[in-house]
Amino acid sequence: MSSETERFADVTDIVSNGGRDPDGSARMLGRWTFQYTPARRFVEARLRGRVLNACAGKTKLNHDGEIVRNDLNPERDADTHHDVESIADHFGQQSFDTVVFDPPFDQKQADEKYDGLHASDVYSALDQFNELVRPRGAVLTFGWNSWGMRSFPAFEREETVLLQRGPIHRDVIVTVDRRTSATLLAHDYAGGVREGDTGADR
Repeated sequence: MSSETERFADVTDIVSNGGRDPDGSARMLGRWTFQYTPARRFVEARLRGRVLNACAGKTKLNHDGEIVRNDLNPERDADTHHDVESIADHFGQQSFDTVVFDPPFDQKQADEKYDGLHASDVYSALDQFNELVRPRGAVLTFGWNSWGMRSFPAFEREETVLLQRGPIHRDVIVTVDRRTSATLLAHDYAGGVREGDTGADR
């Protein structure tokens, strides 16, 4: 198998940039991810139950159920302004059915587009979502890589989607990981069980 084939082996869909919305405006994936119609439609079609939009930004998602909008920027229109690295301290365990995680992908992007606000430890944020998502719930993660919730054995990968941004820009990668177990066991980057985790259901 070629390296190019291996690269796309786990990708379930590729969404090309461009085109126009019905009002004639150009479709471009920019600063506010969910102003880009394909990204918004993708996410909204997968929202179930109580939703945490962990880095909500400017755009509001449509959903029949409750959406808790969190944004670190205190000036942003949001329900809460918690740091995602400790957000589980502010909600009950397994209290959400869906988490949407669309943070600034790196410090440069944060500085240029989001007032320097940035989740410096993405793994800590994912660990928080491991505590917050109910069985059969899902975490939708946007970023430069496809890792998502792979560190947490209670989750299984359902989808990996590339949002293409053109010939000279990196694709944005979206992963959908579903919780298939009630356990809160977490693994470290090397694949071992993290110290202090028992693996018992809580």
